[in-house]
Amino acid sequence: MSDDQNKSASESLVALEQQVEQGGLYTHSVLSHIAERINRIEAFVYGLADSLLDGRQVTEEQLRTRAARVSDERQQKGEMLSAGVVLRVDPDSAPADATVDCGARMHICKAVCCRLSFPLSAPEIESGQIKWELGKPYFARRDANGRCVHLDSKSGCTVYQNRPRVCRSYSCANDERIWTDFDHMILNQEWIDQNLRPERPQLIAIRMDHVP
Repeated sequence: MSDDQNKSASESLVALEQQVEQGGLYTHSVLSHIAERINRIEAFVYGLADSLLDGRQVTEEQLRTRAARVSDERQQKGEMLSAGVVLRVDPDSAPADATVDCGARMHICKAVCCRLSFPLSAPEIESGQIKWELGKPYFARRDANGRCVHLDSKSGCTVYQNRPRVCRSYSCANDERIWTDFDHMILNQEWIDQNLRPERPQLIAIRMDHVP
């Protein structure tokens, strides 16, 4: 192999390792949040059950019967908790494309919106045009600096004609995470530095498709 081929293979391996590392961090973070939530729910449920039993408002057999019935109903409805992937489901009617003049703002914002996360839809995944996070299916993939892997520093979006619907419709005009003053192009630098710094792994996705 030539030096260029060796370099390319090495860079690909590093990128893959970073994907696996990010996936592990994300998984551990989500599991921690789930465990904390389950602990709170269990404490509440057990406390409620003890109160009902102590007050002789229900019997232990009644509680067991009701719990089994609810479990069966949730199973039939497909509502049981699982560690499934995130897949975006869009409405049939496509939203209008955003009208923000990105070119006029790029020198200030540096395409900060391309650091925001969002899950892809089934058609976007099946098209094969958009890469997704190997460790966090099916979120649009980002590089080691936290930016979309399809963003080129010189040519801009390399998949612009086939960009996801979220990218087409997202507008930063009313996104206070990005702009303190949209009209005067004043960035919300404090929020950006705190939440979107490349050296700070994004354990819980900060979504482009969920604007507060």
